[in-house]
Amino acid sequence: MVFTRDLRVIDNPALVAACQSENVSCLFVLDNRILASSTSSPKRVQFLHEALHDLRSSIEERQAHLEIREGEWLKEVCRYLEETLPQHVHIADDHSSYAKNRLNLLETWCESQSIALHRHPGVTVVEPGAVQPGSGGEYKVFTPYWRAWSLVPKRAVLPAPKTIGDSSSHEVVSHSAQLHLDPGITKGGESHGQERLSRWLRDGIARYGGARDFPAIDGTSSLSPYLHFGCISPLQVVILAQQFDDSEAFIRQVVWRDFYAQILDFHPEASQHDYRSRGDDWVYCHEEFQAWVNGTTGFPLVDAGMRQLKSDGLMHNRVRMVTASFLIKDLHQDWRRGARYFMSQLIDGDVASNYLNWQWVAGTGTDANPHRILNPATQAKRFDPTAVYIRKWVPELAELSPMDALDPTSATRALTGYPQAIVDHRERTQIFKQRRSRS
Repeated sequence: MVFTRDLRVIDNPALVAACQSENVSCLFVLDNRILASSTSSPKRVQFLHEALHDLRSSIEERQAHLEIREGEWLKEVCRYLEETLPQHVHIADDHSSYAKNRLNLLETWCESQSIALHRHPGVTVVEPGAVQPGSGGEYKVFTPYWRAWSLVPKRAVLPAPKTIGDSSSHEVVSHSAQLHLDPGITKGGESHGQERLSRWLRDGIARYGGARDFPAIDGTSSLSPYLHFGCISPLQVVILAQQFDDSEAFIRQVVWRDFYAQILDFHPEASQHDYRSRGDDWVYCHEEFQAWVNGTTGFPLVDAGMRQLKSDGLMHNRVRMVTASFLIKDLHQDWRRGARYFMSQLIDGDVASNYLNWQWVAGTGTDANPHRILNPATQAKRFDPTAVYIRKWVPELAELSPMDALDPTSATRALTGYPQAIVDHRERTQIFKQRRSRS
């Protein structure tokens, strides 16, 4: 059993299939190519280590051992297989260009060694390609995909194996990597994910539809990091959520993960190239980009979001859209630049969801309104009307009244040390529209 983005024992098809054998070895490889990437988030790596620690405990409770190695992924997996000499290898299928390439290379190597490689579902609820439009290929618009997705029969949620038949009696040289854990903030892993899911279903899902857009309210599930690493099963999330009234708005958000996964599966290049080219001529102003990164643009909601991202490695989804729209349509910066920065910070940084959500905001993706512009001042007044979120993350504005924090005057900015707006929103967005109309 080779774990990748399925770090759980509940509803893990690959693990259940592996456990049909009497002797099972469990392996996870910390991929140095991913860890050394410029888009590797230290907080995401920390979460991964916590998830692996939790998974190892779950496997040990089932009288088995999880071997954790670090290095070049394919080389380390093949080395382990040479040591253990299995007849079958079970692994979760995945859909990014890099993940698919890794799996294909492993499959070729396994064939050369007469080892059967079995790929299993589990990263998404419905596998990419399981539903397709009449013309074939991928669904390009969410609503038709949602309708088709809803009609697909879902498999049953699989219980965790009671025991795992360990093959530790084999002569295996242990190369277990050191896990780095901070006992004060540990929160990654299936145990925490299951607790969060139970609490969300009990206390949160009923008010999701009305609360999800307000960043000052704890109105979202906070399950995205657990879904990204497979600490919880997306199928389990959907099946349990369906038992509650008024759960459709939340389930649709889980389905967006599947929607983007099926686009990426058919078009792996969409993480780097326009899904729908608009002929944009981007500006690469370093000073303005750094003001955005540092949360010093002078637009309170944008700055609050960017400071939360740098501090926590997370950002409320509504604010993600506002900050992304500002970088693209006010600062005229390439969406790829923003997407890479988000990946370098986010705990829940997911190739499909992050890059294709950025394309949605940029108007190069699946948004039916490619010229949509989010006004950060209007968004703040609508979704943070009492400035609770802004005043939490922008301490210069913390002592101001809600009205003053939402729209500080020039004098207030000078008095508090909060920066003046680096651009005129109306002027910059008009320029953006003019550029788009000429392309």
